[in-house]
Amino acid sequence: MEDLQTRLNNLTDTSKYTLKSNLVKEILKEYKKQISKKETFNQAIEIDKKHHPVYITHEKVLEMIDEFIDLDKFNVKYTANTIVDGYGNLAVSYNGDPYITLRLLLMAFRTHNNIVFFSKKYYAVNTKIVETLNMICEKKGYCKKIAMVEFDVIDGVIANLQTFFNRMIFVGDKRDYVQMKKKFVIPTIYAGFGNIDIFIESKDFKDLLLDINQYARENGIKINYYDDTQIDDTLTFINRFELTDCFVLLSKNTELIYKFISEVKAKNIYVNKNPFVDYKLTITEKDLTYQKNIIM
Repeated sequence: MEDLQTRLNNLTDTSKYTLKSNLVKEILKEYKKQISKKETFNQAIEIDKKHHPVYITHEKVLEMIDEFIDLDKFNVKYTANTIVDGYGNLAVSYNGDPYITLRLLLMAFRTHNNIVFFSKKYYAVNTKIVETLNMICEKKGYCKKIAMVEFDVIDGVIANLQTFFNRMIFVGDKRDYVQMKKKFVIPTIYAGFGNIDIFIESKDFKDLLLDINQYARENGIKINYYDDTQIDDTLTFINRFELTDCFVLLSKNTELIYKFISEVKAKNIYVNKNPFVDYKLTITEKDLTYQKNIIM
């Protein structure tokens, strides 16, 4: 088997192919058609189920693909004076969640990037998601290989290969991210999807907490719990790291609520609310592009 460096070299150089919106839409429609073959997709799910619980449905995968076929939201633009383009090669370190694989794959594809997934789980499903797109891209004459799945590769190995990449994407626990980031000199993009922090001051939100726990359990989401025994210590601990994506506060104490709203470093603070009503990955296509200004 080829070594990892050789496999990485087999990715298509993004400067060697041109992004064409009509062709992108044609490829995405064919991609949905191929992924719609439920029997083969479910075969991959059954393989992964032998090793880990699988939190994915075929129906939701097809819904996600539909989102990306809508080119009205296409983020790569060309005008007389500017070009919005992708960075080139992206690396992803995450827990292997197939929904993250699919979303980032289609984002990368629509923004003229290559992408390599360093997956901890779900190798069969992720390979199906990635290689189906590669097959269609080559068949349509777009490019030979824009994405790869590498299984069970530790962050230290990724760090040793970072000169191959233009951006590092880390999805998961921010404490792990802080440790990983120390090894990288290339720019990193972080999202805490799949991990939330919950501070519980009142026991009056038992039903809400049960709903939150059930969703987390059914979707493989990690919850970090805190209570009111050491409020200041909790704030200090949470704020030591990068911004928290999702912080939930369950309390009837108005003073405490305002203290957390004022002091906790979080992108989204849910006060006595279910965070999973509209829970999604915070990385967008704009995070994967930059603008070239043309001066002539």
